[in-house]
Amino acid sequence: MLKTMRRTKWIPILIGFMTSLPLQAGDLVVQVVDDGGQVLPDAAVYLVTDQAAEGMPSTSYEVEQKDKMFSPFVTVVPAGANVSFPNRDGIGHHVYSFSPAKSFQLPLSEQELTEQIVFESPGIVTVGCNIHDWMVAYIYVVDTPYFAKTDAGGQAVFSDLPAGDYEIHVAHPGMKSVQAVTAMVAVGESGNVNQNMALSIKPRYFWQPEPRMHEEVY
Repeated sequence: MLKTMRRTKWIPILIGFMTSLPLQAGDLVVQVVDDGGQVLPDAAVYLVTDQAAEGMPSTSYEVEQKDKMFSPFVTVVPAGANVSFPNRDGIGHHVYSFSPAKSFQLPLSEQELTEQIVFESPGIVTVGCNIHDWMVAYIYVVDTPYFAKTDAGGQAVFSDLPAGDYEIHVAHPGMKSVQAVTAMVAVGESGNVNQNMALSIKPRYFWQPEPRMHEEVY
């Protein structure tokens, strides 16, 4: 009887310890392809959920002007982020956007300007250069801490997500639709969840003009 009492008195303590442990986290891998089944890099992928984020993402980003191009071509940032557009070409660039989510202009300059633009409102911002009309970049501003961009293999990986339900949103500059493609997914307390997403894409010249590097422009 004494042995039984000693053994059972630990049960409430063990239960209390187990319920106080944080939920384990799982990984979500989103594979994005076009309507022909080809992998699709540079797609913005973000998650909408009620799950609380443990760490906030960076709020400072850079879109470089180099070799008469913007780099990166696509950037995903959280609402309220600061983005700079340093000119590392040594020639004149005039960066601007007329997008509803953020309209701005930087002065025509050959200098490496350090001015930061604040992107407060969610949406897609198309960035161009008034001097080199093939220069284009896209900034996706999202109202969630869970976001990524697909790599060269068309994958976006979210690691250590709190267990729960997530609505996946996928967008790309070349999409025929103006609305992001969505899907619901449940992430468990451990292991990987894989989700395939397909987007219908316009011909490339609609959203990524061919560079004209040979032109002698300032």
